[in-house]
Amino acid sequence: MSLFLRQVLATGVVLAVLLAWWFPAPLLLRTELVDWGRLHESRYASSGSGFGVMGLGKAFIRSVTEPEPLNRFIASRIADQVVNGTDPGWSEVLDSLETILDAGGKAVRYVAPDVPPFFSLPRTARYLEWRDGRGLRYLEYQFVPAVEFESHTIPEDVRFPLRASWVFLVPCGIGAVVLGFVTGATPDLVDGSSAGKGRRWSAVFSILCFGVVVWPFVYQSVGSGFSFASILLGGLFFMGGLVGLWLFGRQTAMLRRMLAGDHVAHFIYLPEEWARFAQWNFGEEASEKKGLWWLIFVISLVVGLGFMAVMQDEASVWVFGGLMAFMAVLRLLAVGVPRLTYRRHLKGAGQVYVGQEGIYLNGSVHSWNTWGARLDSATFRPEPLPHIEVVYSYLMIAGRSLYVFRNYVAVRVPVPAGQEERGKQVAAKLAENSSANRDHKKSSASARSNRSE
Repeated sequence: MSLFLRQVLATGVVLAVLLAWWFPAPLLLRTELVDWGRLHESRYASSGSGFGVMGLGKAFIRSVTEPEPLNRFIASRIADQVVNGTDPGWSEVLDSLETILDAGGKAVRYVAPDVPPFFSLPRTARYLEWRDGRGLRYLEYQFVPAVEFESHTIPEDVRFPLRASWVFLVPCGIGAVVLGFVTGATPDLVDGSSAGKGRRWSAVFSILCFGVVVWPFVYQSVGSGFSFASILLGGLFFMGGLVGLWLFGRQTAMLRRMLAGDHVAHFIYLPEEWARFAQWNFGEEASEKKGLWWLIFVISLVVGLGFMAVMQDEASVWVFGGLMAFMAVLRLLAVGVPRLTYRRHLKGAGQVYVGQEGIYLNGSVHSWNTWGARLDSATFRPEPLPHIEVVYSYLMIAGRSLYVFRNYVAVRVPVPAGQEERGKQVAAKLAENSSANRDHKKSSASARSNRSE
């Protein structure tokens, strides 16, 4: 089984375990032993409590109301709502509740309606009447659907009945994590690339977000504010995960085609040659990222201070603080991303594949084979190290008005010593393909314009 399928399957198992762990019982019975004597006393006897107008009102009602006999008091409340118990198991149920009541607790019990002797209780009644050697006793019951569980104090083991199978669920979840993400064979070149990792984690992310969407339906909390946020945000992130799965999937397919022979060049380097390139490339990337960060920082500083000077209120201070916090995060990325790339380059011997639609650079995959992306230029540069500078761009959207702009990415492909002419040929071929693609797009746009006229 491929690493992708193994991790997707493992994520599905973990999600199923989590949903099973929090899966509520669809319906429960709330049963309570009725203490008619206490209810009768609270109705007609003075409680000694009550203050102000309410207390005086209750006292007046009791003074003018003739006490009702206990048997008539019971009959008036169970009329047409009582069923006679016939199962001998009711004796044990009522005895256990009476023990709780005698100990000063609340004689309430939540049970599944399909277990004996509770399965015999009809929905048309509300009370169970049971007569045995201890006299005549009554059990009040109520069917409680899962959507009403929040208003009841239900024990966890009764509310979530599948947790009783924890001996099976917990090992399944742990085993899925271990087999899917901890153990296994070393990933091949495709699975170990940024495209392979992105494809796997996009699939994992999509599955988990799908779980966030279906969670309220499983938990039966649809209608609450939390469930709305869960479905909305989970749905948005789920769609984003599918987009990532599509993009990285295209990169993965492209890389497999290049490995199968559909490439322009394949370069392999000596260890010291690759280490020299990795050091130089790290300096170039770090300088570019820091330069871009300083540009954004100056703009954010001017905008933030200007906003504070104009508004002169507390909200403007919070906006300025938010901008500076965002710049701190960007600073970490500007410093950390080049360093992580540098460390990845130093882990193994360098290997590069150059194709018509993208580049594999020792683990990193760059492509321009998706909608809105294009190859802009490819130039051979002999200094300071022989390399091919490839620039490609893709569309991005920002701002309230959904402003569309192009983000440009520069990729430096080192050329091994002695293969400078080969590097020039590869750069010329990529540049030729780039020009041909642009000319084709322009002719297509012109043809569409002529047809519309």
